[in-house]
Amino acid sequence: MDQQQWQDFLGNEGAIWEGGRAHFPLTSREDPQSLHLLDLGPSGAISISGPDSQKFLQGQLTCDLINLPDGHSTLGAHCNPKGRMISAFSALKLSQGEFIFRLPRNLAPIAQQALAKYAVFFKTELRDISDETHWLGLQGHNVAERAATLLGVNPPSVGEVIPFDFDGERGMLQSVNELQLAILIPSSKAQQLWQTLAPECEATGYDHWQVRQIEAGIPQVDAATTEMFIPQMTNLHLLGGVSFKKGCYTGQEVIARMQFRGAAKRRLYRASCAAGDLPQPGMEIYADGAQSIGNLVEACRSEEGIQLLAVLTIAKVAAGETLRLKDGRTLEIEELPYDADADPLA
Repeated sequence: MDQQQWQDFLGNEGAIWEGGRAHFPLTSREDPQSLHLLDLGPSGAISISGPDSQKFLQGQLTCDLINLPDGHSTLGAHCNPKGRMISAFSALKLSQGEFIFRLPRNLAPIAQQALAKYAVFFKTELRDISDETHWLGLQGHNVAERAATLLGVNPPSVGEVIPFDFDGERGMLQSVNELQLAILIPSSKAQQLWQTLAPECEATGYDHWQVRQIEAGIPQVDAATTEMFIPQMTNLHLLGGVSFKKGCYTGQEVIARMQFRGAAKRRLYRASCAAGDLPQPGMEIYADGAQSIGNLVEACRSEEGIQLLAVLTIAKVAAGETLRLKDGRTLEIEELPYDADADPLA
């Protein structure tokens, strides 16, 4: 089933299509009885397979895959030699020879091509499988247990990846956090799986998924922001996505120098603003002066307006200056669920 067929199907389920994604009516996320079913169509996937896959990736990525158990996942990034993130993703380790990256669909070809430059000396194959697979999401309280019942598997712990069989095809469940579970399924089975899950769930738009990710302070790099940020600017090092104990990898010298010399002048903040046009990734953000003090990482609509993550100059935020988007809307800084000033080496 191609993207147009999937769009036509979801349109019949009550979705409105805008900007290449399905928008369902916003409903309360606080209902403890509600299990939400989401189309994660804006997400893509890269497959890395072959006997040298782990060795190859260990020398390229910020995360430590050797010490990551099979059947688990971690955040990570692939950087250029200057330490700027070409891509950031959730890496699913199925075995030492099989990995899947979940990342924005528009970033998948960029990420695949960047990695392929270094893969020629290894027995590994990199494929952008965004068209042949599809991501769905389940979100809500007790999501692992409820998903396990629906799909006939054991409940996954946070970070765990569990394969399952669906109508003769292999799917993957990834427990993203306590409230979110991502499901990878061949595109040919996506509609059937949606119809199987839908009677027990409430269909909800991708914005609901993004809101939870933003509340968790998890950064997302896409095609507009590739090679814009060093990992520490996005707090990736505080989320287990950067290892300072593994060996060398591309960009490691710059990333380590920033960490050990405490040179970071910008970091990730969570913020909100009034409803209106959705600001786009990479948009410049201003304080009291005329000079930009940072960039938008991602934004989504919510019942309260616009929720967003942005990389901002630490000193400007600490000084209490008024923060605003390019269109003049004022930003309100919100709490992150982790200590953004923590030392990951402590």
